[in-house]
Amino acid sequence: MNVTKNRRLVKAIGVLSIVLFLLVSTSFFFTYSVFNKQLKRQLVDTNMELLGQVDHKLELTLKHIDKSTIQLLKNDEVIRFFDKDLDEQASQNNAFRISNLIANAINSMDNIFTIDLYSYGKQRLVTGNVLTEEELSNDFRWITGFEQFDGFYEWMSTRKVLINRSSYPVYRDVVTLVRTYPLIHSPGARRGAVAVNVKEDALYGLIRNTADADGGQTFVVDREGVVVLHSDHNKVGKDISEFSYISRMLKSEGDTGHFTADVEQTQSSVFYVKDDYTGWYIVRSVPESQFTRPLILFRNVLFLLAVVLFVVATVSAAVIGRWTFKPMNRFVQAMRQQLSAPAKSGGRKYNDEFHYFESTVQHILEDREQLHKQVVESKPLVKWQLMTELLSGGPKNLSAIQPYMDTLNIRLHAQRFVVMSIEFDNKGQIASARDLKLYAYALCNVAEELMNAEGQGIACELDKGKCVVIMSFGDDEDRERHAIRAVAVADMLKEFVQEYLGRTISIGIGDAVEMLEEVPASYKQSLEALRYKLVMGGNSIITREDIPADPSPQFYKLFAMTDGIVASVKLPDADKMRGQVRKWFESFAEQGVPPELIMQLVVQCLMKTATAAAEIGVDTEGIFPEQYLVEMLNQYERLEQLEKFTVGALDSFIERIREKRGSRERNDTIDKAKQYIQEHYMRSDMSLNLLAGEFHLSISHLSKLFKEQMECNFIDYLMEVRMNQAKELLAGTEDKIRDIAEQVGYSNVNSFVRIFKKMTGLTPTEFRERSKG
Repeated sequence: MNVTKNRRLVKAIGVLSIVLFLLVSTSFFFTYSVFNKQLKRQLVDTNMELLGQVDHKLELTLKHIDKSTIQLLKNDEVIRFFDKDLDEQASQNNAFRISNLIANAINSMDNIFTIDLYSYGKQRLVTGNVLTEEELSNDFRWITGFEQFDGFYEWMSTRKVLINRSSYPVYRDVVTLVRTYPLIHSPGARRGAVAVNVKEDALYGLIRNTADADGGQTFVVDREGVVVLHSDHNKVGKDISEFSYISRMLKSEGDTGHFTADVEQTQSSVFYVKDDYTGWYIVRSVPESQFTRPLILFRNVLFLLAVVLFVVATVSAAVIGRWTFKPMNRFVQAMRQQLSAPAKSGGRKYNDEFHYFESTVQHILEDREQLHKQVVESKPLVKWQLMTELLSGGPKNLSAIQPYMDTLNIRLHAQRFVVMSIEFDNKGQIASARDLKLYAYALCNVAEELMNAEGQGIACELDKGKCVVIMSFGDDEDRERHAIRAVAVADMLKEFVQEYLGRTISIGIGDAVEMLEEVPASYKQSLEALRYKLVMGGNSIITREDIPADPSPQFYKLFAMTDGIVASVKLPDADKMRGQVRKWFESFAEQGVPPELIMQLVVQCLMKTATAAAEIGVDTEGIFPEQYLVEMLNQYERLEQLEKFTVGALDSFIERIREKRGSRERNDTIDKAKQYIQEHYMRSDMSLNLLAGEFHLSISHLSKLFKEQMECNFIDYLMEVRMNQAKELLAGTEDKIRDIAEQVGYSNVNSFVRIFKKMTGLTPTEFRERSKG
């Protein structure tokens, strides 16, 4: 057992060591490649910057010498030497003064060796010496070469100038500046020139210190490849243009550059800068062994660091592995015991403990996936439960339901809420319940997206296409502003459903509330507003402001209109009944009657009609379910639908009344008697005796015919006709009660008031006030 454990430990540490080696090696090569390029670029930039500084320093020195030369040529004595024909004495005096000027110039600048002035017209130097052919071809060869030179000045390459003419002549290397006199002139008008011989070693001192640090060398060559300045005096003045790296530099188009080449049989990095003033090239060559020394040092340090890191990591892995492998050994031992236990019949067989572990992990992952699937599928139910809790006033603060909100990825602000109730119009026209559910799902998703633009919220379908939206706001604006923003979201939602789903919706919006426990109140208000779509029609947004404050005066006036409808049913007069019902429902729409009041009025009208029909012996069973009448009425979404149902129910009553009366013996006398009553009800002496005498019938026979045909006695019918007319006069005129009583056949106003109150439950004055309220 211990051998097996040790083998596993060795294998684990070996694999870990290989992984660490690969990681360290990869990091080493990546770091080296990146930093090597960066360091090499920095070395190149440093050398180029150094050459730029040398060029700048050398150019300043040469320009200073040139400027001093120009100042010398502007002196009167120099001008007199070139321009005037002086006698011998004046010429000697002038030459003496010029010699002093030259001496002062040489003393002021340490790097000037000599200054010579030569007049082409006088064919002599300022000292008066006439040059020999030998001198013109050696130290003063610039005189002949510069006489026809196109420019006004030239920096000549380094040349040797004789210091003494002894048996052992001594020479000095100088760099010569030659400038014409006059400074600017037309071709052929050159009268002389000045030559300033600058010490070569003094100029080289300006660039000498750049070659000490890294074993490289810095030198200067002119455009033809002739050495101007160099640490090796044997090379000064020599043409080295045949060297490959010099030839490559002279042929290059750029003023600066860097390349690698063989310099004196040594691989070197060559840097060069071309001076704009003289046209010379300042060249710096550094042996590759010296140039790459920092790179090699960096590589060696990095390699040593990688080795140390690998050794430390391997040792740490071995120590930590031995310590951490103990739980693994225990785990493997447990797997082996489980594997060696008696297998159940039909159970799966495993090759080793790791195979068993793999199978167990696979089962865990499958269970996790199944659990995740169940959680996803249960999210709509969790969301529904969460919405139900919020609307029922269960949680007092968001912290109690925060875990559920996190699961559903829902965010709500702690205060300021508005609730909207949404319902699809004409749900009966939607093909199936599944389609309705899909519409509601899309509606809720769009609602949540729109809410995120204005605040935060949650939207959920509660029941059969009815959705609820809770909006919350994080700012401190007033409630009116929040209500306006909720209406804006509702309007966008309505337009989306109409454009993309091809349906219409009605939205009821409750008042804005501050606290979470006030959300149920806002929800109740939104439901009340949504029920108003019965009056306002579908595809509408309804707020609390659209609901009339006090509908009680309307109730009595509209309730009084039911008496005329019931009377038309009893006549029975279907056309008149339909006209009265149409006018009744038009009043609902015009006056904005609350849906609850409309339902109440319709129920009372139908129940009153059923009672009146039952009194005359009509069987009303089956016309409508009295116990579920309110539920039946609530299913209608528009007033037109409710009006159609009401007219249909009243038509059923009329049809049954006609059937009832059709089964009896018809008598034209009663029809004529009814017509007579309608025309003479205002007579105070109207009675059964008067009517019997008018139609030549006995009182008892006429009373019997009335009860058979009208299902009521003569007095009840007469009072009903008079009271209906009195109601119309009270509601439509401003006549006095006494005058109205006389107009409907009552000479005693007290009798009229008593009978009116008995039949309507109100005095005439109360009826008039409520009908006009």
